[in-house]
Amino acid sequence: MIATMISKQTSQALAKGIEVYLAMRRDKKHEDYLKSKPQKKKNVVSKGINIRLASIVKRLTDKSEAVKLIEKAKKAKDQTALVFQQQKYHNFLELLDADVVDTELSELKAENLQFVSELEAQHKPANWLDEWAIKAKDISFATHVAKLTHSSSKGSSILDSSLSSDKRYLTTNLLGDPEIDTASSNAASLPVADILKVEHNGFSVLDCLKAEDVSFFAEFTDDKEQIAKWVQGLKQAYDSDIKQSYFLSKQVFFPLGDQNYHLLLPLTSSSLAQALHNEHKQYFEDEQSLARQQRNNGKFSATPVVSYPNKAKYAVTRSKGNVTVHLNVSGLNKERNGFLYLLSSQPPGWQSKGKSYCGLDYKALYKALSFLSKNELRDLNKYLKLLKNRELSDSQPARAAAITKKVQAIIHALFDEVMLANTVEETNWTKASKLTLPYQLLFEPYRDDEQATAEKLAGKWQTVISKDFARWLNKQLDERQLKLGTIHLELWAKLFSQELRSFIAIQEVSK
Repeated sequence: MIATMISKQTSQALAKGIEVYLAMRRDKKHEDYLKSKPQKKKNVVSKGINIRLASIVKRLTDKSEAVKLIEKAKKAKDQTALVFQQQKYHNFLELLDADVVDTELSELKAENLQFVSELEAQHKPANWLDEWAIKAKDISFATHVAKLTHSSSKGSSILDSSLSSDKRYLTTNLLGDPEIDTASSNAASLPVADILKVEHNGFSVLDCLKAEDVSFFAEFTDDKEQIAKWVQGLKQAYDSDIKQSYFLSKQVFFPLGDQNYHLLLPLTSSSLAQALHNEHKQYFEDEQSLARQQRNNGKFSATPVVSYPNKAKYAVTRSKGNVTVHLNVSGLNKERNGFLYLLSSQPPGWQSKGKSYCGLDYKALYKALSFLSKNELRDLNKYLKLLKNRELSDSQPARAAAITKKVQAIIHALFDEVMLANTVEETNWTKASKLTLPYQLLFEPYRDDEQATAEKLAGKWQTVISKDFARWLNKQLDERQLKLGTIHLELWAKLFSQELRSFIAIQEVSK
């Protein structure tokens, strides 16, 4: 009697999962047989059915143009790749007369029928397991993969199930739920691993085999001896006490004293490497890309930017100019494209120093503003050129409001920098700066020393800055093409003066 730990529904679902996987493999092979280029071995031509059939139709008919149309046809969105190739096959045949007699055509049709019949039989679950279960000896489920040292290594891989850990060290069992890799000594045997990983409702085929529940195999046959052979073969993927090293493996002599030593065999943790790989993938996700773009433009982003300085990428199992990935190494290695990431463990050698504004002067301030507001400047410049090219007045209320909004955005970029400076520097820092007195009051309008009080009473410092801003803005815009003059200078100065009064009032109240 077959032991049971899972429900009948889960058992049927696992069996169905195996059937679906085999059907996908079958269809992929069938599609390839139809669409691939013909192959010739020992004077026998095979595969490339549709290419060979197109050639036959051209030879037997005068419908070359119709053949070309079929050859150039594109797959519909709702078609599978196999159905598309099958449709091409039937479309070619429909170009031939029903009573046509041709030896090459008859042989091709017979070859295709025989291939499909054999393919269907091979991928019936019972037949497939009869052939493939024994190949599980080439498979091992592991956290530490021997072939990550060398793709030709025949050393044993290890499944780390230890529980002891030390948080001072980054070890595989600290991951909590590590991804288990599939190591293989023969890439051709990897489909067995795919079958073992079929799962439903938290139970995989491998889990059931370990728990000695193989009830799902009863969906394929009533022959208990046949099922026993499958189980015996598949168990080889995990039930092996034989562990061995190999001359291509790395080895470390660890001295014990008295001329004795341990011979250690370092193995790369593929599970840990995969966790790092998954972490680094987020660097290329849309959210991170947008956050980096905001940072580069000097703008705020609610998403923290992820960065790994001095990261190295190690091509561990690649060849031919780092192009070919060795497929027999492991399933997760293929997903990582043959790379391992190495993170710098060097501690910082210095203490980073924040930005200082004490050395800031008039020119440096506006140079910084050019960078901080480059997108807003480009937007305003583009809008003014559009109005000029279409001979539209910029004094029309809606257009004037649009211009005002764009100029305000540039002004606020300057005010943001002012606010930032006051969060970095101590109070009254402007006294020791290179800024002229009007700009000192821009940054610290609440100063009440004698010099600042006198400047405020004169009442001209805000006008000075407003006119400076207006001249700077005109220079940033395309003066030659836009022909900006006194009218625009007065407009920019007026807008700045209005915004400045509000900003100063808020600054003084806050202090």
